[in-house]
Amino acid sequence: MNKKNSSSIISLILLLLLVGVGMFWFKPNWDDVSALKVTEQARQVEKDQVTQTLETLKSAQAKLAGGGEISRATVLTSIPEKLEQDKLISSITEIAKKNDVNVGSISFSIPFNSSEAIKKATISISMTGSEGDLQRLLKGLETSSRKLLVKNVTVQFGRTEGLERINFNISVEAYFQSGI
Repeated sequence: MNKKNSSSIISLILLLLLVGVGMFWFKPNWDDVSALKVTEQARQVEKDQVTQTLETLKSAQAKLAGGGEISRATVLTSIPEKLEQDKLISSITEIAKKNDVNVGSISFSIPFNSSEAIKKATISISMTGSEGDLQRLLKGLETSSRKLLVKNVTVQFGRTEGLERINFNISVEAYFQSGI
């Protein structure tokens, strides 16, 4: 019976030793599996958010395409996909020339950290002209095919060589799309 007891004890020790080795062997892998499950869940949440955003954008694109090619072209002209500063400067100077206004300077303020789909840039323009020129210029800016919103006008009256000239600064907002 002693032999059976010692054999049972040796079997029990070997079993405990195998369980201990198995725990040390599989425990790091178990931790890795748990970490991967957490990462997978986070990525699934991110995927769901991106999928929802994509569906929203596809829906907006379908609505835009459903309106016809003329409507889509009109929207892209009014609020282009990029700021296109060169075209914007050309457009503003063209409107100024049509209304006999001299452009002194143009400066831009663009918020790059905004997460909105429609972004706006603030444009400050220094110009010289007459009172009638200023009124025609403002109408020209507001009726431009590009979506421009005059936010502020500062006027300084003066006379130069017997002519009444006005120096004015205009603050305009131009809109553009991002993320579409």
